[in-house]
Amino acid sequence: MKRVLSVVSLFLLALFLIACEKTDEQPTDKNQVALDSAYSKMGAIISDPSNITVNFVVPTTLAGGVKAEWSSKEEGVISFVANPDGTMTATVNRPNMGEGDAKVEISAKLTIKAELSDATLEKVWSIVLTVKENTVEVIEINTIADVLAIRDEAYDGGTYSVTIPNVTVFAKGDVFFGYDGTGIVQLYQSQTTYEIGKVYTITGALEWYFGIWEIVKSTGVEQTGATPQYPTKQEIESVEDVINEFTEAGHHDYPTVASGNFEPVYATITGKVYMIPNDSSNYNTYIIDKDAETLVLGTSTQPANGLLVYYNTSDLAYLRSFAGFEVTMDVIIYTYRSNNLAFAIYYVGGPTGITANLNNEQKVDLAKSATKLPVEVYKANTTLTLPTTVEGVNVAWSFANQDAASNALVNLTTGAVTLPEGARQEVKLKATYTLGDAAGTKEFSILVGEIPLSTAAEVKAATSNTYKFRVQGTVLGYNGNRQISIVDASGAVTVYETAANAELINALNGKVVEFIGSRTVFNDLVQLTNVEFKEVADATPIVPTAADLLTYAKWDAKTLMPLQSGVVSVANLKVTEIVANTFGNVELVLVDVVTERTIKFFWDSRQPLAKEVSDFLLAVKVGDWLSFNSALLTWRNSTPQLAVTKVGQVVAGTEVVLTEAQKLNLDKLSLVVPSDIRTDLPSTFKYGSTVVWTASEAGIIAADGKFTAPATSKEVTLTAVLTNGEETVTLTFTVVARSADDKESLLFTFTFGDVAKTGYSAGTIKYNEGEQEISIEKNRAQINANASNDPWKTSGQFLVFAPIGSAKESYAILDLTADAFKDMTKIEFSFAAWNQNNVAQTKALEDSYLGIEKLVDGEWVKVGANVFSQLTKDELVTVSFDVQGGGKYRIVYNAPSATKTGNTDYAIGVDNVKILG
Repeated sequence: MKRVLSVVSLFLLALFLIACEKTDEQPTDKNQVALDSAYSKMGAIISDPSNITVNFVVPTTLAGGVKAEWSSKEEGVISFVANPDGTMTATVNRPNMGEGDAKVEISAKLTIKAELSDATLEKVWSIVLTVKENTVEVIEINTIADVLAIRDEAYDGGTYSVTIPNVTVFAKGDVFFGYDGTGIVQLYQSQTTYEIGKVYTITGALEWYFGIWEIVKSTGVEQTGATPQYPTKQEIESVEDVINEFTEAGHHDYPTVASGNFEPVYATITGKVYMIPNDSSNYNTYIIDKDAETLVLGTSTQPANGLLVYYNTSDLAYLRSFAGFEVTMDVIIYTYRSNNLAFAIYYVGGPTGITANLNNEQKVDLAKSATKLPVEVYKANTTLTLPTTVEGVNVAWSFANQDAASNALVNLTTGAVTLPEGARQEVKLKATYTLGDAAGTKEFSILVGEIPLSTAAEVKAATSNTYKFRVQGTVLGYNGNRQISIVDASGAVTVYETAANAELINALNGKVVEFIGSRTVFNDLVQLTNVEFKEVADATPIVPTAADLLTYAKWDAKTLMPLQSGVVSVANLKVTEIVANTFGNVELVLVDVVTERTIKFFWDSRQPLAKEVSDFLLAVKVGDWLSFNSALLTWRNSTPQLAVTKVGQVVAGTEVVLTEAQKLNLDKLSLVVPSDIRTDLPSTFKYGSTVVWTASEAGIIAADGKFTAPATSKEVTLTAVLTNGEETVTLTFTVVARSADDKESLLFTFTFGDVAKTGYSAGTIKYNEGEQEISIEKNRAQINANASNDPWKTSGQFLVFAPIGSAKESYAILDLTADAFKDMTKIEFSFAAWNQNNVAQTKALEDSYLGIEKLVDGEWVKVGANVFSQLTKDELVTVSFDVQGGGKYRIVYNAPSATKTGNTDYAIGVDNVKILG
């Protein structure tokens, strides 16, 4: 009996211990999760730890409320100074030339108070930085005037650091401008967010750009209590007079550092705002003389007769609202832009700083332009602002349709809006403007009522972005930085939000959420942006079935568009390339070896991802095999790409060994025979297939593909028997065998017109070759001139390709599908570096590609050699590519190792593109 009781006791004790284990299981401290997350992202703060040349700024407060306390083991080389905005500046003292690089370990102690206890959670992150020695002799630079006096190009390039005290930051656009009593300098890509009117000691690197010295990537320490000093403002009544003065002084002709530089001019100017008709580019706004009728574009010897308003100026929309009017405003004339052949300005007068010199009719027109009302009202208790005066012009409000029942929805006296029951209703308001004898009217159409529910498919198919959309979808997770996929029964769409809002939405993963937002399309990715969102508590989430990409014949954007933002799977892809990326991003080129279809994978390190997944991705090597399980399909640079958001969506795959039949099929698909034969035909193939050629007429094609030109051109039938192991296939082609005297003729020449078509964003360039309008789809490319640098000074307009660190591929697509090009056999062009000063850093990107690609079955296929290595400094090199018939071709300049962000840092020009056949 005693033994039985003992067994029972042991059993009860075991149950008690199990119960205790369950009771003692501790919940996860969310602040520990925040600490771990912050720690995992620290590597993204310093983009290139092996190449430290200038000061940099680090945060002291991280996501989730984690605090970071920074320190250095070598304070003589790197030291940290606190900034008023809560960041810290790492001050870098580079070793002198010849002393060698310095290795410095810096650390950040990360802390946060635990949520579930009184403990302080802590982790220490550290990294070893390489501070590069100076590559030039140290020179004495204490003032801005000292910078402006430099004529040695060795100090250009954004690596030589200077420190200048007593700098008043007095103006800004997308850059800041500083003045120290000796001169004005532009502060570009500043790491410190300067406050206008405050005085700083500024440290940054020197860079010469478009004829001016800049201090780039600067940091500033505020000189508290210092008295700001401002440059004297010039009063400019005649725009043309000042342009002529600048031109006579040679300020438009600083092609190199040695030739001098332009010091920015602070001025109040009076002139007319002129916008180039039918031009939506960035460079379409000028200030011309108040009495001038039109803009006269510049030439290589005479700048434009107007001052170009740089598109990143502050308050540009406000300035453009004065188009056609005479105005007075404060500006910085900051450079001569040799690509635009014009002196350029930043408007610096603020959101209300423009004075218009207008008559009453012009004031009425301006008031009409300035009056804005929303196009829709969908929230209860909304009140419209119906002004009774605008800039001194009287405004009276009425209904455009006095008999409309919907008028009852808007109170014209108070602006109060009442939402209707049921469907939205249109209310039309009319504003009547009067000032003296001048009068005018303007109508406004407003949709009032709840936004109807749309499906994801309807959002993607929409052609108008005027009104917001309301969608209910299950949250799938991140498909990119700040991009969240949501899905409903019709398909998926992307929500693009701030990083903070994206995290909040992702926290609702697997739940149904209602979104109200604006539709945008960025690089062909349809998105809802600026969303309001709330969980739909009683809705049933959708678990989408992944589409198998292997069942789709093509992986191009058109074929895969129905899957955009949705869930896909694909097994056993081979990694053929790891694209060089900064900031710890991962970009992979993947191939299905059975069909040679390719697709990219991209992970932006700013996108939250479980550490085990990010570690897996960072360890991937060329030659590895990957499988994707219910991953997400996003778009990047207008191209479908794979993305992951959860553990298990990307795993190691299995190597695929091709059969003889598969190898033969791939070689067969690669065999393209031109309709005109002038050269030998292929005799070897990538996958080892052999070929035996025969022709309907003897002596023209040998068995190994050797071509012998007939005495006269004639049509023949070719037969190719391909063999791979035990597998064989026979192909026939009807072609014209050309005689030796039957030479290629020039079919067309692209000279790129007479007018610049600027702006590097993806889009379409339209220009005229004689009477013919040409359309060129492009990205990171534009048409421009370069009057400052050989070999372009006399070339007129040409194509400029400009990859940068954040957009490494530039291209221009030539549509050669017309019948005139069906027998084309060659593409030829001439090229050289855009800027002589940047040749060395451009040629240093040895893995770059410059060449021709053809669109084949929805994919771009390289045609001919990579000619990048032939790049020259000051003369054009002409290259040619053998092609086979018409189609869509593109000139591509891809720079995988690009890191700089300046548009011309690695730019290449291409001219005189000739099509022969």
